[in-house]
Amino acid sequence: METSLNRKAKRKKRICQILLYAILSVFAVICLYPVFFTLNSSLKDNTDIFAAPFSLPGTPQWENYVRAWTIGKMGVYFKNSIVLTTATLFVSALIGSLASYILAKFKFKGKGFVYLLFIAGMMVPIQTVIIPLAVTFGKLGIVNNFPVLVLLYSAFCLSMTVFIVTGYMKGLPDELEEAAVMDGADPVIIFFRIILPLSMPSLVSASIFNFVSAWNNLLFPLVFISKDSMKTISIGLLSFFGAYTSDYGAVMAAIGVSIIPPIIMYILLQEKMEKGLTAGAVKG
Repeated sequence: METSLNRKAKRKKRICQILLYAILSVFAVICLYPVFFTLNSSLKDNTDIFAAPFSLPGTPQWENYVRAWTIGKMGVYFKNSIVLTTATLFVSALIGSLASYILAKFKFKGKGFVYLLFIAGMMVPIQTVIIPLAVTFGKLGIVNNFPVLVLLYSAFCLSMTVFIVTGYMKGLPDELEEAAVMDGADPVIIFFRIILPLSMPSLVSASIFNFVSAWNNLLFPLVFISKDSMKTISIGLLSFFGAYTSDYGAVMAAIGVSIIPPIIMYILLQEKMEKGLTAGAVKG
């Protein structure tokens, strides 16, 4: 009797697993197919795109990428986005990790309220502040300024960083700090030599989210950047569609250039990202 029940339980568990994998596989195909279609179409000419949109390219048209990179100036826009995004990741990681260290390891009056203020920042959409910022920066004459744009990007990335890293740091043993204090280390040395290296998985997790946010940001560059040589890849795509609407191969290549970096970053840092998120969720 017991053996029969065990067999039924195992069969039921196996059926549930098969259904779960089937659902996840369908979901993965739905998510990945637009990426495949874009990259596949970027290697075709207009005739092949319309005649056989779902087939693989017979002769890959690599010149589509050349036209997008040079004639469409995607190379310049790509470089600008890399500079802005890299600077944003550095600033948000540094300030966010310092704030997380204070919130996770120090006790002071109003700490919970300060933490809630950081978390509340994730619920503030960019659209609600773009007009006040545009008016203020217009009066101050602050336009076409990369450092200011980096600060704006970082401000909107800070909440996510604090949210993820604080939860992770709370799970780090207090004994590590106590041992360092016994050896004469001050809080600065403890942070940079002990807490920060141990918190790298959580910083990587936050940085991936911040990378996507900064890389895809359209409103800030659209409002605060007017020089063509300083535009980002999101603005470049917007103008590229208007100028090369009939050249669908080059348009798809331009889109491919814009989506490849986030995909590569996630693939390279996927393991650390998962560790940072799961450790922060369990220990925080």
